[in-house]
Amino acid sequence: MPSKNEHFFDMKTVQLITAILAGWLCSGIAFAQAPDTLFISTTQVVHLRFASELKYVNLGSRAIVAKIVDGSKDFVAVKAREPFEGCTSLSCLESNGAMHTFLVAYREYPSRLEVDTRTAAVASALGGESALSFSSQNLEKYADMKQELYHIGAKEYGLELRCENIFVKDDVLFLLVSLRNDSAVSYTVSSPRFAVESKRRTQRGLEYEKAVFPKQSYGLGTVAPSSESRMVFTFDKLALLRGQVLRVYFYEDGGARNLVMTLSQGDVNGS
Repeated sequence: MPSKNEHFFDMKTVQLITAILAGWLCSGIAFAQAPDTLFISTTQVVHLRFASELKYVNLGSRAIVAKIVDGSKDFVAVKAREPFEGCTSLSCLESNGAMHTFLVAYREYPSRLEVDTRTAAVASALGGESALSFSSQNLEKYADMKQELYHIGAKEYGLELRCENIFVKDDVLFLLVSLRNDSAVSYTVSSPRFAVESKRRTQRGLEYEKAVFPKQSYGLGTVAPSSESRMVFTFDKLALLRGQVLRVYFYEDGGARNLVMTLSQGDVNGS
């Protein structure tokens, strides 16, 4: 029977090996090789989806913040408080007993904004490409597309939000948006929100509302005065029913200059 000292030595050895592996995985070189790395930023929210209701969420660092989405207890929204180096961790425990632990690293433009952990195939692609994932180079190419739509937008506070193009490619819906800032103050986009809603509102509010989470985004950030930024969002292909619209909510980080843009059934289904 092993002695207590032998048990102690074995545990210390395991901890040392674990620390070395963690340090390697958190190195910049290993990011490209670690498929389970979850990339987050300060300007975009990454949503994690699980098979059952979550009972526990633990953050490895104060540099990140996570919240179980209201009304959807199987979703967690994750965002960075500030840019950080290296990596930290995020652990989530489901009501069915499944525990998920992710390496979390900072990237200004994460390649994925929604991660579905319900299948091993998707979970293993956290940091890589998938059938619904496009490289930054491709998204940059789409961002440079010529404007084709001119009737969808919102204008307020010296800001102009426009939907310049919407189309479907390989069952992926692309939404190209531009934001023009003619005010004297920079505008930083916080967490854009996308929702399929009923076209009309009643005294009690909306008859129907369902949040839609982008798979990827490109180009989000700060728009300086007298400048313009173009952004690309990708979604699962949508089909709006009669009386439904897709609303895009842009929220200012640390401010109240919020904008709302509405896309009709014809705009989305005809893309």
